[in-house]
Amino acid sequence: MAKTFEENTKDFYKELNGECDPEKLLDIAKQGIFLEKPLLNYDSIKDHEYVVDISIISGQLYMINNKKQYKRLKFWHKKVGQSEIINYLFNISKFDIYDLIIVNKYLIDELLKEKDDDFLICLIVNKCYVNFFLLYLYNYSYIYTKVFVLFFSDPLEFSALANISFEIFKYFYSNVHKHLLDNYIDMNVNSRITIKNIIEYMIRHQGRDITILNYCSNIIKKYNIIIRRYSSYVKLPFIYSINSLKYFSSKIYKKNSLYFKCDNNYVSEFVNSVFTNEGLISLEDVKLSENNDLIMKYGINLNKILYYEIIGDKSIDDTEDDIVEGGMNCIYNTNEQLIKIIDPQYSGKKNYYFSDADLYKNINIKSLRSIKNFLTNYKKVDRILKDPNYILNLDIEINSYYELFVIKMCYIVSLIYNNSSRFIIHVLMYYENKVFGNELRNNKIVLNDSYSNSKYICKIYKLLVNTPHELFNSYFIYKN
Repeated sequence: MAKTFEENTKDFYKELNGECDPEKLLDIAKQGIFLEKPLLNYDSIKDHEYVVDISIISGQLYMINNKKQYKRLKFWHKKVGQSEIINYLFNISKFDIYDLIIVNKYLIDELLKEKDDDFLICLIVNKCYVNFFLLYLYNYSYIYTKVFVLFFSDPLEFSALANISFEIFKYFYSNVHKHLLDNYIDMNVNSRITIKNIIEYMIRHQGRDITILNYCSNIIKKYNIIIRRYSSYVKLPFIYSINSLKYFSSKIYKKNSLYFKCDNNYVSEFVNSVFTNEGLISLEDVKLSENNDLIMKYGINLNKILYYEIIGDKSIDDTEDDIVEGGMNCIYNTNEQLIKIIDPQYSGKKNYYFSDADLYKNINIKSLRSIKNFLTNYKKVDRILKDPNYILNLDIEINSYYELFVIKMCYIVSLIYNNSSRFIIHVLMYYENKVFGNELRNNKIVLNDSYSNSKYICKIYKLLVNTPHELFNSYFIYKN
C-alpha cells in the first residue's frame, strides 16, 4: 500500500537530517511530499543537482548555485519544451518551473553567457514581470544607470499594485538590500487597503515558503488587517501539510461565514480550514476541478462525499476586500532607491513613465525633430551602431514615449551588432515585446503588424528602416 504524503514527508526529513542520500531524497519526493521551505536552508543538500528536481516536483522555490544545477534547470526546460509533463507535478504548471527560481548572482552570470534564445525567453517571460531581471542586472552592475532608467517601465502600468518579487527575494534570500521590502510596506502604511493587498499579493505569488507566511502573519497582526482569499475557492496553495494549512488559515484569514458539515470530522475540519465562502458555495464545481486532484494528497476525495450541508447565510459576500484596479495605486520607488545606493553621484532623470494616452496614439513623425536629426546623418547612425554608449550620451530631450522608443531600439541594435549578451538584449526587449509585439528573430528586431498595438509604432519602424545607413536599417524588419 502506497504511503501518504504525510508519511513520505516524515521519511524525507528523516533522510534529509540523517544520511542525506540525494538519490533516496529524490525517490521519496517523486512519491509526493510537503516541502514547506526551500532546500537552500540545508547545507548538506543545497548544492546538489537534485535540489532542482526535488523542488520542482514539490512546487517549492529553489536557487541555482553551480553548473550542475544550471544544467539540471536546462534539462527541465527541454522536457517542458517537448511537453513531457511528469505525472508527479502535483503543485505547479509547467511554466512555474521558471517562476520557482530564486534569482542570485550565479544564475545571472550563467544567463549572461547563455546562447539558447528559447530558454532565455521562457525564463524571462514566465517571471511575468517586465522589470524583474532589469533590477537584477542593475543590482549586479551589469548595466549603466542611464540604461536602467531608460528601460525601467512604470511598475504600476499594468496593475494598481506593484510586482515586488525582487524585493521579496532580496529580503528572504539575500544578504543585501533586505530593507527594500520593509521600506515598500512602510511607504504604504497609511493605506490599510494597500497594505492588505500587498500581503495578499505576497501570499498569492510567493506563498510557497512557510517563512514568508510567518512574515505575512506578523504584518497582519501588527497592522490589525484582514486578508481576503488566496484564490476564488481556496485560501492557501496545497503544498503544505494539513497542520500548516489549518494554522495559517486561522492566522491569516478571517473565519468563513459559512460552515461545511458532513459525517467525517477530518474532512469537515479540512474543508472549513482551506476553502473560502465562495469555495464552499461552489463545492460541486471544485469536485470537477484540479483542486480535487490536489486535495487527494491529504487522503480526501470530495467526489466520495455524497451527503453534506453548507450552514450559514450564502448571501454574505467575502469578496468586498478585493483590489479595485486603478482605485488605490500603491507607492513604489525601489528603482530610485537602488540608484541612490549603486550610483549616488547620478543626478539625471530617474524615470521615463508615460501614460496609456502617450503610448497608444498615432504619432506625428514631424514632432520627432531631434530624433530625425541624428537618424538622417550617416556618421551619427554609424557611431550609434558601433558604440552602444554613443546614443546614451547624445543630448536628446525625451518628451514622448516614441522618442524613448527610438533611443531604446538604437541602443539594442548596437548591442546586437557588438555581440553583447543575449540575455541582456532579451531583458531590454521584453517591455516593447509585451506592449507592441516587436521581437528578436535571428538578430533582427521584427515588428509584426498582426499584433494589435503594432499600429502605433509602425511609423517609427519606417523611420528606422530608412536611415542613410543600410546595415543599420537591416536590423529592423517590418512585416505587414
